[in-house]
Amino acid sequence: MFVFIALALLAARSASAQVTPAAGFVPPDDTPVIRVGATIFGDFTYQKDPQTKDTDANLINPSAFNIGRTYINVTGNVSHIINFRITPDITRVSDASGTLAGSLAFRLKYGFVQFNLDDWMTRGSWVRVGAQQTPIIDYLENIYRYRFQGQVFYENSNGANGALTSSDTGVSFHYNLPMNYGDIHTGIYNGEGVNGSVRVRRG
Repeated sequence: MFVFIALALLAARSASAQVTPAAGFVPPDDTPVIRVGATIFGDFTYQKDPQTKDTDANLINPSAFNIGRTYINVTGNVSHIINFRITPDITRVSDASGTLAGSLAFRLKYGFVQFNLDDWMTRGSWVRVGAQQTPIIDYLENIYRYRFQGQVFYENSNGANGALTSSDTGVSFHYNLPMNYGDIHTGIYNGEGVNGSVRVRRG
């Protein structure tokens, strides 16, 4: 009788050990994280020809340093399901005709919450809510190697009234097809784009 009870307890213990996670299984990391970074697009321009004249009528070669774009990126995650991004943007102000007014504008380019759907769909699927990247421009900028020289063609076409915008406020859904056969990215946006956002400071 004693031997039977001992064997039964041993069997129960081995059975309980079988319900533990399989070897190699790594549970998702739900540690909250905040990251801060910056991206700066700066340049120096020197004009060799033609020369111009300064205020004293001397011939000069115009030259200037310029900060065309500055992003301050604040990204992080609340859990493995909820991510966020806040990106203020400092850029040159343009008037309706597309000429530079010379001022720098501080505005919000990205500010969204992302709900990752990896637990229910293919890895890399998500829903975003807020001011976010628009699908086509975001795709092109990921493969365009010369963003430091300027905007991609579809964003910069038609001057100040570009055909597409890189950021807009709305709700979007992204789904990765199985076996990396492509992806689907669709959304509903306000339509005014990042250029319609409120400028916080000018100077």
